[in-house]
Amino acid sequence: MNRIEQLINRYFHQKASADELRELDAWMAEASNKQTLTDYLKIWLWTGQLEQKQPDIKLEDTWSRIQERQTVGKARKLIMKTFLRYAAVIIILLNVGWWGARAYYVGAMDPEGQVFSVSANRLNNSLVTLPDQTLVYLRPGTNLQYDSRFNKKHRQVTLDGEAYFEVARDEANPFTVITSHARVNVLGTRFNVCARQESSVVQTTLVEGKVEFVTGEGEKYLLEPDQMLELNSETSTVKVTQVNTDLYTAWKDGKVIFRNATLGEITRRLEEIYHVKFRYKNQSLADNYRFSGTFHYETSIGDVITMLKISIPMEVKRVERFPEPDLIYLE
Repeated sequence: MNRIEQLINRYFHQKASADELRELDAWMAEASNKQTLTDYLKIWLWTGQLEQKQPDIKLEDTWSRIQERQTVGKARKLIMKTFLRYAAVIIILLNVGWWGARAYYVGAMDPEGQVFSVSANRLNNSLVTLPDQTLVYLRPGTNLQYDSRFNKKHRQVTLDGEAYFEVARDEANPFTVITSHARVNVLGTRFNVCARQESSVVQTTLVEGKVEFVTGEGEKYLLEPDQMLELNSETSTVKVTQVNTDLYTAWKDGKVIFRNATLGEITRRLEEIYHVKFRYKNQSLADNYRFSGTFHYETSIGDVITMLKISIPMEVKRVERFPEPDLIYLE
């Protein structure tokens, strides 16, 4: 393996140093070298190795096998050719080893109707760069979709889950986030959207700039920095409050922050992060005790519970149920 192959290998493993990334950027100044990197990207997309910290098969061995595959039909070749034109832009996972995502084609053959989807796996956050250079952080299990007209006729994405956006400013081409119950219109800003299809609540938190929140009934709300809007589609109610945005965006940096949160609120968040379910033998425990603290996603659920027990008097019993979520009883 030559030097460039080593750099590409380290780049895909998220192990490249800052100097190595600069060296790779300089090498990519030539168009032919960009094509070489795209060829290696095919390897990772076709084999699913992009999600793994170490590949199951060496890159050079995989490339040889792909070169030998002559059974791919014309339709698949057309899909891959079109897909790579966009996917090569959206997969940006530089030196953040705990991140993971997969991009795939989900649309029709009509060039005006091709849809591309990026999904964060259920264990890791993901960082995505869209064709207009907008950065999107995806929480585990989140799905983001856009079509082949993105940045040509519109800048529109569809979100299922939770994402933090750093939108590239383009006053002539507003950026729109579509959810199951509402949409968010922006020009250039930083904000968080939580909108899961199974939930009746849509939450938007604005860090910087301005966003316009539009309900399914067409009601419009203009948000200012440090404001959070919550829409409950079941009750058709909208609430706007001043918040500490760090509490709602720290997840993108691999952290969870609690400030005077009830134990019930905390355990609901922990259920989203870990493969567990909490059960209270005394509901007053969930409502009457509060906790403030910060922990990283790499912290085990056992260590988190130990932190909570220091502040909250309770007994804990854990029942393992693999592959079902473990049950954790609190009393």
